Amino acid sequence: MEQPSLERRVEILEQKVEALQDLPPRMAAVEAQIVQLRADMNSGFSALSYAINRMHTEIIARFEHIDRRFEAVDTRFERIDKRLDAMDARFDAMDARFDATDRRLDAMDARFDAMDTRFDAMDARFDAMDRRFDAMDRRFDAMDRRFDAQDTEIAAIKQRLS
Repeated sequence: MEQPSLERRVEILEQKVEALQDLPPRMAAVEAQIVQLRADMNSGFSALSYAINRMHTEIIARFEHIDRRFEAVDTRFERIDKRLDAMDARFDAMDARFDATDRRLDAMDARFDAMDTRFDAMDARFDAMDRRFDAMDRRFDAMDRRFDAQDTEIAAIKQRLS
């Protein structure tokens, strides 16, 4: 490979130096763009940081509000639990009263059954007494007929005698 001539090398060097001379204004423009980019990024990051902080504050406030609502709901549930416990105690008391009433009613049923048995026995005795009274009534009726017959005989004798 052949080396370029001195003239050509100087010409290339001049072109490179001319290109380098344009470099400072271009570097200044790039530097200005970088400075502008940094400023924009700083303001963007500041705005983003502010927005994140604001959202964080809002989220924390919402969570605190939700926590307060949950605490209120918990308090309500505790009151409801107490009321339900009281109702359970009342139902247990009612169950005990119903059980006692059932026992009393069972005892009364047993007493009524015993009374029914006694009444049945009394009915049987009354039936027996009725039969005896009926028999006595028949005997009295027979006696009445005999007395009537004797009264008739006595009346006939009195009439004969008179």
